Amino acid sequence: MTKLFSVLCGLVAALAWAVVIAIPVWFLITTMGAKVDLWASLDAFRHVRTYAQYAIFGALGVGAVSLVVLIVSRFAAGVGGAGAFLGAILAVVIGGGGLMAAKSAQDAAASVPPIHDISTDLTDPPQFSRAMIERREQIEGVNSVDLLDKQVPDSDWTGQWGGRAVTDVQAEAYPDIETLYLTAGPAQAYEASLAAARDLGWRITTASRDSLMFEGTVESFWFSFKDDFVVRITEAENGSSAIDVRSVSRVGLSDLGANAERVRAFIDAVRDATGSARDG
Repeated sequence: MTKLFSVLCGLVAALAWAVVIAIPVWFLITTMGAKVDLWASLDAFRHVRTYAQYAIFGALGVGAVSLVVLIVSRFAAGVGGAGAFLGAILAVVIGGGGLMAAKSAQDAAASVPPIHDISTDLTDPPQFSRAMIERREQIEGVNSVDLLDKQVPDSDWTGQWGGRAVTDVQAEAYPDIETLYLTAGPAQAYEASLAAARDLGWRITTASRDSLMFEGTVESFWFSFKDDFVVRITEAENGSSAIDVRSVSRVGLSDLGANAERVRAFIDAVRDATGSARDG
């Protein structure tokens, strides 16, 4: 009997450790492969979204069954080492962590509108340079940069937002995102904005002091999704300045609120750096 329990403990321990190693490796390879252009970011995301449920519940199942077998074996035959228990516990932790992460992502998607183009100016949004547009056009399935012509697709998934203009949806969902006005002049506002963007880790690809604009790209850590941004400074009344920023995802319908958070972070950074914001 002891031999039987020893064999069972060895089998469940091996299975648990296989899960503990295989699932993180699979996730890392899938999500990081886009960084080295092994596959497209959206393809990696869809792959994880499709198979994550099997990985999560598989890990939970293997971990739970392993723990039961190990506990019974310990009491019945005094077998089952600490390494076997550790593997089973880690399998449960991985499954539980994955379940919480999936629930968090689902809640995040449900809490924001399914849009991916955010601008502080919804009537005359900042425009990207021709060079940026050409880079985007090389990507299959890339999102349009024609903000004023965009509509949220009408489907069960888009719910209350479906069929509406993206600008109307943004105005309702993110009413706090608007042009930043500074008492500082345009030249000073440009330098402060450029410095703030760099401090935030944004990669600048085009910058023109003469045109008072700059643009670039931000890449997410997981899946390497790329969002392009453009910042425009214009002169306002009495020599003050108006700063507008726009951030657009290259692919995907919903950005899970990432572009809105990026715009907010930039505005806050400029405001904190200058301390000269004024009412619009």
